Amino acid sequence: MKRNISGIVTLIFLAAAFYFVLPPLVGVRAVNTPAIQDAALKKDLPKEIMLSKDSQSDKYGEAAFNHETHSAKNYSPDGKAIIGCAECHHTDQPASALKPPLKTAERAVVLTLEALKAPGAVGVKTCRSCHLQADDDSKEMPKITYEGKSTATKLTNEEAYHRNCNICHDNAIKARADLKGKIPGSTDCAKCHKLIE
Repeated sequence: MKRNISGIVTLIFLAAAFYFVLPPLVGVRAVNTPAIQDAALKKDLPKEIMLSKDSQSDKYGEAAFNHETHSAKNYSPDGKAIIGCAECHHTDQPASALKPPLKTAERAVVLTLEALKAPGAVGVKTCRSCHLQADDDSKEMPKITYEGKSTATKLTNEEAYHRNCNICHDNAIKARADLKGKIPGSTDCAKCHKLIE
């Protein structure tokens, strides 16, 4: 009887290791792990993503983000490289690759289009899996304390994508002056957002 119990315990341990430990080591996650159960996982590359569908602003509405162009052309701030997936999908990289203020890593390898297409690869979370709207307190939201500020700011969906888009666009304009007026900067709201009438 002891031998059967020992065998069953060993089998359960190996099954758990296979399900929870092995996938992260090879760069994928088990689909039912608690960290991603609630996430809308996507493996297809959308051409366009509509941001700010439920904008908190009374002046600016949704903003179209051309995902296909941003992920296929040399849109890095210096114009010399394609933007890596983890620039926006920042949790899709190993902890060793994180740069402050980022704290959450959910892959053993950095997400790339090739890695996403691999058999067994786990899809990508939507931004709102972590960055909720300001009035949604259903789970803890990431926070950041900006330089010169004493209190932390919740990284709501709008705060997070504005921070990400604006930093990248402003850095591109700073690095390549010829882009000024051609791409929107952090103060050119209406160039990205539809105006609410």
